[in-house]
Amino acid sequence: NHVGDWTEEAFRDTMGRLEEEGILYTGSGQNIDEAKRPVIIERGGIQIGFIGMSDVGPEWMKATSEKPGILLANDPNLVQIIKDAKASSDFLIVSVHWGDEYKPHNARQEMLAHKMIDNGADIVVGHHPHVAQDVEEYKDGLIFYSLGNFVFDQYFSSETMQGMFAEVTINKDGIVEHRESIFKINEKYQPVLPSREKDDISTFNRGSCQIGNSDISHMFANVTGEFGVDNYIPEGLVAIKSQIKTK
Repeated sequence: NHVGDWTEEAFRDTMGRLEEEGILYTGSGQNIDEAKRPVIIERGGIQIGFIGMSDVGPEWMKATSEKPGILLANDPNLVQIIKDAKASSDFLIVSVHWGDEYKPHNARQEMLAHKMIDNGADIVVGHHPHVAQDVEEYKDGLIFYSLGNFVFDQYFSSETMQGMFAEVTINKDGIVEHRESIFKINEKYQPVLPSREKDDISTFNRGSCQIGNSDISHMFANVTGEFGVDNYIPEGLVAIKSQIKTK
């Protein structure tokens, strides 16, 4: 939703730099055909498709046949876009910027997520609310309504100083299992991921549960392990302090 903050020129420049470095991206393009085209990555003989979109604008950055921009979730052709993306992949992941900041998932998120899975999406993963939201198993699909923050400086609440880490195992028949953990963000605004050596990650086999916000907080309240990012400071790091001068 901030993709247009520095005008269309900067947006074009961003896409150009990603392409120069061989970094794949989805949900935007030089026109609507590029914006709605999924990125396909093959792993283990499975064609995994990724498609992205925004449900919180900016509307003026909407891609059209004549101008570059992003794919919006309110596109009238959304159902066909999902179907086409699924047709070119074995497994489809849809990433959506949506919802209300700092609140539980809303009815529109649920409606869109269910519509996407009804038409071919296997996983729908959301972001924008800055807090972790529900995980729902719907039909044969999986919905992460919001993963919350990962690297972010919203120090004003415990909910914004943590996020959800999700792992999903798939095969050619679909989702085998999924695991979610709540991690903390430290004072350097780095994610402190849970240790695999401790019982910090719960595993849910297909059809086993639906997680609510209160359940997440309860089940992962004692995450204490880390992979080491908390103590890593790059050599030669320079701290820059701003100075405010008054007249």
